[in-house]
Parts: sequence; C-alpha cells; structure tokens
Amino acid sequence: MLIKVKRISWNEFDERCVELAIRIKKNKKIKSIYGIPRGGLIPAVRLSHLTDLPLTGDPKTDSTLIVDEVNDTGSTKNSFRNFKYYEVLIDKKKEGITEWLQFPWEVKDESK
Repeated sequence: MLIKVKRISWNEFDERCVELAIRIKKNKKIKSIYGIPRGGLIPAVRLSHLTDLPLTGDPKTDSTLIVDEVNDTGSTKNSFRNFKYYEVLIDKKKEGITEWLQFPWEVKDESK
C-alpha cells in the first residue's frame, strides 16, 4: 500500500507559527511554552521567539501552553488533557487532511 505524503515547507511552517503566535499573545494567562518531544519541540522554539514566552521543561497545568506539530488520532492531546492550553500547528481532522505529513525537519538531505 502506497502512502500519500504531504510535505510541509519551511514557509508554511512559519506562516502557521505566526498565526498561532497571534492567538497566543491574546491570552495573557499563558506564561510559558512546552514542546512535546519530538514533533512539538521545533514549533515550541519558534513560538517562544515569536511570543517572547520562555520554553519550559516543567509544564504547569494552569499557565503553560502545550505545543505539538500535528493532531492525528488525538492520543497525544488526550494524554495532556489536564492541561488548560494545548495547540497544534495542524489538526488533520479539522483540516480534512488524509495524507501523511512530512515536516521540513524530517526531510533527509539527499546530497550527502
């Protein structure tokens, strides 16, 4: 079975981060950002720069934004259900995306 892949460019990644950062800045109760390893780490760093909120390795349920790159099955989101703030760059179900997503940091450099 051939899996269809949708590649996310660095430009699309950054556009989505900027859109999300605008929403985050409106919520004055968010005090820090936690990126879910592995996929959420890069978006969390970018969002930290865009919002001037610090990254944390110890998320607090009432003031930390939990960030992941994609919501597919909902299992990761469910494991963070006790946290007040949870965001993803791409929600496959909401956006009607059926392809496997490949983010720019997942692409192997074929020139080596």
